[in-house]
Amino acid sequence: MNDYTKLIASLVLVASLGSPMVSGQIPPLKRVMREKLEQSQLILAAVVTSDWGALERHSRELERLTSEPAWAVLRTPEYVRQSAAFLRATQDLIEAARAHDLEAAPLAYVSLTLSCVQCHRYVAKARLAR
Repeated sequence: MNDYTKLIASLVLVASLGSPMVSGQIPPLKRVMREKLEQSQLILAAVVTSDWGALERHSRELERLTSEPAWAVLRTPEYVRQSAAFLRATQDLIEAARAHDLEAAPLAYVSLTLSCVQCHRYVAKARLAR
């Protein structure tokens, strides 16, 4: 497991443990976050290899995951903003895949990754504040 994968896995774990959510939602959230991580890794592989079909397919799967009930960890304006940033990044990835855009795809992937890290930091802070 490389350092990047370890960082993302740690962030997923931190965000999913003890965060303020409805009782019984931890297992579904872990599943969604695991799927999100897997799709993100597949997206990176698609960006690096310019596999436009895989990039679009995995980006759409990430987009779909935002509609899962477990995705709504918090019900705050900031969490909504964080989710919107993530969704914009997935849409940018889809557009880059359709356009076979070698410059836009890695930028969209970086944006996606930053949106994940920023949201996980926000959720961790919100959890500590409670």
